[in-house]
Amino acid sequence: MRKLVLILLIACLVFGGVMGYLRAQSSQPAAPAETPVPETAEPAAAETPKPEASVAPSGELQMEDLEYDTVDLNRLYSLYSPEKTVLTANDRAENWGDYFYFLSSQVDSVEKLLVSLYANYGAELLWSDVAEGEDTYADLAVKGAEKSLLQLAAIEGFARENGVELTEEDRQALAQQQAEDMAAACGADATDADFAAFLAQRHMSRELYDRLQTADALYDAGFRKLYGEHGEALEDAAALQYLEDNSYLSASHILLLTMDPKTGEKLDEAQTAEKAETARRLAEELQAIEDPEELLRRFDQLKGEYCEDTGKALYPAGYTFTPRTMAAEFEAACKAMAPYEVSDPVESRYGYHIIMRLPPDADALLFSSKSAPITAREAAASAAYGERLQAYLDGMDVEAAEGFEKPDLLAYING
Repeated sequence: MRKLVLILLIACLVFGGVMGYLRAQSSQPAAPAETPVPETAEPAAAETPKPEASVAPSGELQMEDLEYDTVDLNRLYSLYSPEKTVLTANDRAENWGDYFYFLSSQVDSVEKLLVSLYANYGAELLWSDVAEGEDTYADLAVKGAEKSLLQLAAIEGFARENGVELTEEDRQALAQQQAEDMAAACGADATDADFAAFLAQRHMSRELYDRLQTADALYDAGFRKLYGEHGEALEDAAALQYLEDNSYLSASHILLLTMDPKTGEKLDEAQTAEKAETARRLAEELQAIEDPEELLRRFDQLKGEYCEDTGKALYPAGYTFTPRTMAAEFEAACKAMAPYEVSDPVESRYGYHIIMRLPPDADALLFSSKSAPITAREAAASAAYGERLQAYLDGMDVEAAEGFEKPDLLAYING
């Protein structure tokens, strides 16, 4: 499911600014680790000397063990009353209390980033250091807060203008989620007052919490209305264009392993020779078939009988992948073939591959080593939805409120 990267409790700044609209499938289960073919070729990183620092039992750095500059959030918050209007977006007034929540989230993210850079690379950075272009880390935190607030307003405004409404099922799911959040934060017997106090400690009002939860639901409801539950309303042409724009390749293969997938040990010479001979025989049979439908049918039969790639359970029709995500030999062979062409046996460190290049397919499952696969159509629809929301955000009439000045974080640093 597509979800917006919640500008909720996980607002995040990483050099370039706030994370985008989509929760990039990282919440979905990962592909099986034993899949032998997909491979991101990344050279081993050189060992970087790290400064001594205390770590938690889990191995994580403890921020309190390092000296670093922090922002005095309490003093910063007292600049304005929570109800003070800081800007208007399409005539909707946004207040200091909500703005400050996003600002405090950005501040927390930057502080963790500075500590992480120090812990891992010995880089002693300050809030006043330049992070990107001419912007300091302090500048990016302030810009990120405003952008987060405007993203929230854009989701709400887009929903209103496109007639997106929550269903009763959506509202029940929201109520259930809020009950679970209350119990997780404050215990099974938590009251609304308990939860409001918990949120206040994190610079969030209950009203903002409800607003953010609703916006998240509206985001999904908007996708369903425009594109269907899984993007099925998107036209084939748009999905195929997405594949072309992102340089996807598609292929199926029969893999004959010459190594033990669990231990990585190579098979002996006799076993390897037998696999090579089988691969040669299968390739010759398949290359002799000229009719694409017959070729697909026979290839699938032989794949079911001989293929030792454990990834075929998750990707039964083959792989649709981007450059540098597969074994280099596999990718090179795919690029060299036309659709429905079958390769000679291709040897990689895994074994022998008999590869059949496939034409692009709007409903092909996209390979990911980090998340469950989604179809090209759904990925294209998610991208199109993000573009429409961004266009709406870019077109909003945003005006600064009289009497409000963006805070200078450097004036609130605890030295």
